[in-house]
Amino acid sequence: MGFLHQKDTVEFDLTSDKDTDLEVTDINIPPFVKLNDFQYGGGITQRYKIKNTKLKTKNKSSIRLLTVEFPQTLLIKLYSLMTPPEGLLPSKLGVWEWRQTFYNKMTGESYFCSCFKDALTKEYVGLVRKHAHLANALENNSFKESICHICTKTNSDLMYSHNMYSSSFKARYGAYITKHSIQESISERDAENYIRELKGVARIGERWVNETLLFNYINLLFPQFTVQREASPTWLNRQRFDVYIPELNLAIEYQGQQHYVAVDLFGGEEGLKRTKQRDKEKLQLSKINGVDIIYFSYKENLTEKLVQNRLKKYLKEYE
Repeated sequence: MGFLHQKDTVEFDLTSDKDTDLEVTDINIPPFVKLNDFQYGGGITQRYKIKNTKLKTKNKSSIRLLTVEFPQTLLIKLYSLMTPPEGLLPSKLGVWEWRQTFYNKMTGESYFCSCFKDALTKEYVGLVRKHAHLANALENNSFKESICHICTKTNSDLMYSHNMYSSSFKARYGAYITKHSIQESISERDAENYIRELKGVARIGERWVNETLLFNYINLLFPQFTVQREASPTWLNRQRFDVYIPELNLAIEYQGQQHYVAVDLFGGEEGLKRTKQRDKEKLQLSKINGVDIIYFSYKENLTEKLVQNRLKKYLKEYE
């Protein structure tokens, strides 16, 4: 039987809720798959690695199969039964690469979004092709209409640069910022402000003045999760969270002036008492149901750095 050698490791995660024990210690491989020894040198070999982690809201086991071989006949049969997906995935091209491509993982074909055409025309000569997806799209001059995160109005989980060297916004949208800068022959700062406006977040250095900007930015920070606005879980009765991420058991509340002092528009002194009582009940119900609440106040100068720092525990846990 012929085998097809998979040079890269195969990695996957198993997860459970925090109350379910998930302690993987061994792996049983089906007979039609070969798992070979990986040579580390010095006579040290290993076939797989297991890492069990207890997180705040779940248990996770990360498993790496180091050298896997599948029978070629099996792969051919599986391929014949599969319908090639029409959806395209964003290529992970590495830092500082702005020529973002999207690929079909079954066919291997790569494409640029049509909105990149003008910028690529301006910067085509002498460009280095470091990635196979990039080379494929450039060689075939492949474009598709409206496939990028900007055109489809979806959140990006790309990593154009490290957060140490730029804001989280630029880290995720740097490719589109650079593209727009080249396309319009404007500074990167002006290009970033343009993309920020498209995504509904504050311009560089601009003070955040409302809950909408806070929600939009939190939505950008957690692209892999459902970020809900004005959400009301059943156990919260008739109250609502300003922002709620169910998968993380995390709520974010923006406390306006009416949460601290009497405001005529919100019922004066009696309104303040009712607001404080509702806040107390909301906190108690959240604790009972295992939900953390992170607060932001109208007194604070809301900035991206402040929001990132206050949410960094949740960002690190799911990087």
